[in-house]
Amino acid sequence: MKEDNYPIYDPLGMEIFLIDEGFESLFNGLAGVYFRLYYKESKRPDSMRDLEKEALFYKRFKEIRRLKSSYQYNDWMLKRGAIKIYSIELRKMIEIELSQYSTL
Repeated sequence: MKEDNYPIYDPLGMEIFLIDEGFESLFNGLAGVYFRLYYKESKRPDSMRDLEKEALFYKRFKEIRRLKSSYQYNDWMLKRGAIKIYSIELRKMIEIELSQYSTL
């Protein structure tokens, strides 16, 4: 049974709203965690600082911003798929931040 065929599962049309909000939150969070990692890496003492990681974090931050803007505002099916894919990356990067970088 496919839920799209049965409007009773979403009588208020909330699914589109939830997808859009989830998409925005996910990409803002992902860009934010990459920028925080870049910043925290740049503030480490020179003996601990990894310039390659720093550059990688900043590069990915910019890529995420571009990627977010590449989705059309009303393409909710693609946005739903992006949420599934990029939520894995967000969880991974938050784990890295919490385990390898102290709070400033």
